[in-house]
Amino acid sequence: MMTTTVDAVPKGARELCTPKDEEAKRLAETVERVAAKTRLAAAKFPETRGVVLGGSFAKGTWLPGEADIDIFVKLSPEVDETRFEGVGLKVGFEATKGYPRGKKYAQHPYTEARVKGVIVNIVPCYDVRAGQWKSAADRSPFHVELIKTRLSEAQKLDVRLLKKFLKGVGVYGAEIEKEGFSGYACEVLVLMHGGFSDVLKYFAHLKAPAPERMLSLSDPVDERRDLAKAISNENVARLVLAARAYLRRPTLQFFLGKSGRMRPDLKAHIIGITFTHPESSEDILWGELKRTMKHLSGHITRAGFDLARTAIASDDRGESTFLILPEIQELSPFGKRMGPSVLMEREADEFLARNSKRARLVWAGEGGQLQILKNRDELRLTDFLKRILRGGVAKMGGSPAIGRAIAKSGRVVEGRTLQRIAKRKKWLSAGLDDIVSDSLGTSSD
Repeated sequence: MMTTTVDAVPKGARELCTPKDEEAKRLAETVERVAAKTRLAAAKFPETRGVVLGGSFAKGTWLPGEADIDIFVKLSPEVDETRFEGVGLKVGFEATKGYPRGKKYAQHPYTEARVKGVIVNIVPCYDVRAGQWKSAADRSPFHVELIKTRLSEAQKLDVRLLKKFLKGVGVYGAEIEKEGFSGYACEVLVLMHGGFSDVLKYFAHLKAPAPERMLSLSDPVDERRDLAKAISNENVARLVLAARAYLRRPTLQFFLGKSGRMRPDLKAHIIGITFTHPESSEDILWGELKRTMKHLSGHITRAGFDLARTAIASDDRGESTFLILPEIQELSPFGKRMGPSVLMEREADEFLARNSKRARLVWAGEGGQLQILKNRDELRLTDFLKRILRGGVAKMGGSPAIGRAIAKSGRVVEGRTLQRIAKRKKWLSAGLDDIVSDSLGTSSD
């Protein structure tokens, strides 16, 4: 039996998540104004097949002050990709004439405008039957219809509560920077499980569908599509812990913004690589930053420096910092390297030829595997990082653009110097706070 959770949440949570009538009226007027202009603009092109309203406002699941308005321009499936993009942008720019607007990018470019203080996206999609998708946006009109017809008004409030909760614990947002839960994922979770509390109970007792993935969430409109694919395991784990903490002691603070306990003394041990880079869209930038950080972390670990935690901080424009919390900052003067078995004659001979002259010690271990002890080039992690910066981060893999940016402007800073810089940069200060904070639900929060 479907449950409603309105009376089960802390006092004030319902009001926090419910838009005022005046806001709903103002948004409705804005939507109708832009939608009418979009219809007129679309009618000039014979390839168009109508206009559909989308986003959280159309579905009735938006949070106060945070409505997203999507207007989908349907085009004939016979239209090629170049024409599809061209018509979509022309309609979007015509419909938003007189308002601040620009071109944004997903799979295809679309128009984003600010109308009366509200962000409006005008997005092209193909007019196709379910399952015959040609672009990622083609599913969106079906998503709108699903949520409008399948969710009750009580469940729409549950969606709002869930969104607010996820925002409060820091796991909401489908952008690459966050890798969290999308608004549509919240709607599907409520649709599947019944209500807000039911969703939290599901996560509190979550069972992983596969060893490498903590969550799977099929799109009811396209069951082959996993909505959880873009959600990081770290964010799923954070939600599991937060759900358990909330169910033990539900308070309004979870909806207002709640984090784990911060350990400021650890900031003295953080090492940062600060650098500037060309501006790009946030999704492209964060994809490149994360890819480079992954390669850099692997390179550091292979050199013998075990890392406790890493993070990325960025102003989302032209400046970023890789943050590293090492387990140890200084190594012994030498390190061990494993070679092949002595029974692999050719490989063993080649290994010895390459390494025996520089090795401090060479021996065969109990399993018959060759082992050597070699002097390390750098003992301190900061010295190792400085050598990487001189030699070129791009050689390690990751983003060539970020590698070039680090080679040109990268600087290794640590401890108090890093904290002084963070006092002038809010985005860096937030990154430092995050890397030295417990996950919510792991301590007596």
